[in-house]
Parts: sequence; structure tokens; C-alpha cells
Amino acid sequence: MLKKMMVLLWLLSMSVCALAADSQLPKGVVAIVNGVNIPQGLMDINVKMNVERGQKDGPELRKIILDELIARELFAQEAVKQGLDKTAQAQEQFALVRQNFLVDLLINDYLSKNDVKEEEVRAEYDRQVAAIGDPASAMEYSVRHIVVTKEADAKKIVAALKKGESFEKLAKEKSLDQNKERGGLVGWVLPSQMPPAIANVIQNLNKDGFTQTPLQTNVGWIIIKVDDVRPYKVPSYEDSKNQLKLTLMQAKKAEPLKKLKESAKIVQ
Repeated sequence: MLKKMMVLLWLLSMSVCALAADSQLPKGVVAIVNGVNIPQGLMDINVKMNVERGQKDGPELRKIILDELIARELFAQEAVKQGLDKTAQAQEQFALVRQNFLVDLLINDYLSKNDVKEEEVRAEYDRQVAAIGDPASAMEYSVRHIVVTKEADAKKIVAALKKGESFEKLAKEKSLDQNKERGGLVGWVLPSQMPPAIANVIQNLNKDGFTQTPLQTNVGWIIIKVDDVRPYKVPSYEDSKNQLKLTLMQAKKAEPLKKLKESAKIVQ
């Protein structure tokens, strides 16, 4: 009896080993779904994105991500099985995703080879400080604006403001600008950051004052209100450099397009 039990245990252990061997995955593969490999690299990308969002890397997170990757592969296979990827709409969306991906690849590659240097950031800081003029007398303004397409509409808004209607309320109701939900709030600005015509208007408005005549700009007719005025404190280079670097990087992103346009044949 004991001998038979030992044989059964041995056979059971061999079966478990055989199952374990069958479940082994190729190197660099985290799962196989209906014969399709899910690569380790895809897992790594998703783990990295989740960690950057504040998640803690570990077995629990990786299990959740693996389940998601398997589910997505199953959905994708079923969509192909039903021929949904062959529709005109799907092909257009595929083309858009591909185009966006390639654009990001090119720009990221360009930025990696043309990174913003420390001396460029310092030069931009010095340029902006010089544009302020005398820091001791510089003032900054908390500004709101309302943007409309027609002069007649702008004049009606000015008339309503003169009667005491709320600038913030009118901005939410009438403005076409994206900051309308904030009551037209632009935020704190320096005159040197604005077009000369608008800067001149802002500097001649007192606190809570607004333009009595609409201004025509390249984005439409605007009415400006100054919420508050205060002396400007020039931030240190250390406090400014990260934001300045981001600004310069945005400018560098436009460089490849400029070069490509110069050498391209475009018919419109």
C-alpha cells in the first residue's frame, strides 16, 4: 500500500513538472494569447507610465497590467476577426494614430540631438529681464479680457459694463476665448509680454478699470479689464530656469517643420 502511494505521489509530481514546463514562456514574453506574444517591453512601458503617475511598482501592479494587456489583445483579435479593422473609418483612424506617433518620434529625436543648453536658458532669462526695463519701477497687471468676432457685439458689451454688469459674467456668456469659464481671466502679465497696443492700454487702466472702446486684434475684438496692479518682483534665475527651458523647447519643436517646409513641394 505504501509502495503504491509513493508511486502515485511520484506520478503526480511528474505531472506538475510537466505542466510547469508547458507553461514556460519564451524569453522576453509575458503572455501568449491565441498564439500571439505579448512582449516584456510592452509590460515595461505600461509599468513605467503607471509609476510616473504615482503607482508603486510590484507584483500587484504588474498582475493588473498583465490582465489588462491580455484583455486588450483578446479585444483586438476579436475586432480583426469581425473585420472591424477593414472599415474606412478604422483605416482613417489607424492613419492618424500612425501619423501622430511618427511626428512624436521625429520631434523627440530632434530634441534629444538639439537639447536646450544652459547658456541658452541663461541668455533667455537675461533677455526677459532686460525687456522689463527698470525692475524697481516695473509693474504687473492682473488682466481679464472678452473676445468676440464683431465690433458691434463688442460695443454692446462695453455698454453693458458701463451700466454696471459683471465683467466675469459677460465673459462667461459672450467671450469666444478658452478662458471664458474663468471669467476671462488671463492672469498676471507684464506690459513687455503683450503686443505694444495692448500693453499701452493696460498701463493706462487703473485697478478695476476696463477699456471704453473695443480693440481690434488678429483674434477678434477684445475688451480688457485690469483687476489689480502690483510692483513686479523679478524672479531669480534658479526659480525661472525650468519654465524657461520648457518655453525654449517648445520653440525648438518648430525648427524641424520650418526646415521641412523650406525643402518640400506643397500644393494647396
